[in-house]
Amino acid sequence: MKAICASSLAALLVVVAGVWAADESATVTIRSVHLCCGACVEGAKSALDGIDGISDPKADVNSKSVVFSAKNEKAAQNGIDALAEHGFYGKAAFGKKDLTFPDHGVKKGEKRDTFTFTGVHLCCGACRKAAHEALTKLDGLTSMEIDPAASSIKLNGGGLVVQDAIDLLQKAGFYGKLEKPAKK
Repeated sequence: MKAICASSLAALLVVVAGVWAADESATVTIRSVHLCCGACVEGAKSALDGIDGISDPKADVNSKSVVFSAKNEKAAQNGIDALAEHGFYGKAAFGKKDLTFPDHGVKKGEKRDTFTFTGVHLCCGACRKAAHEALTKLDGLTSMEIDPAASSIKLNGGGLVVQDAIDLLQKAGFYGKLEKPAKK
């Protein structure tokens, strides 16, 4: 009788372990996101709408965070990619694993006199002000054009270090993709 119970218990443990392994769901937390108003909150939440494997998205102005449940790491990364596509950036983790935002198109050591970031979340005056204040710290910057309708920020100066601009933008909680220069 004891042998039957022991083998039944072992089989049950194998089944339970298999279920746990198949279900990787965890909470995704993105911190230090630029969220200044209700439109930012709704923008972040709507970026996650309809993504397979994502549920219960929340965004909070006070904690500057976006949180959602993801059924697996692929769904979590799809959520991060969608937030980036909508111009949001932050430090992201799926459970205890760090996640990365998509490539922004900057080459290491790249310098330009003029360049534009596209896809930046600029829904209100406070967003535009925060992005402007962050980027004014860029060495060599002489002017900046923020176009909320185009979700873009154009920077002008002499020998601007593009990675420095990306770092400043991301530190402020914004994601932007570097626009490719026009072909001559």
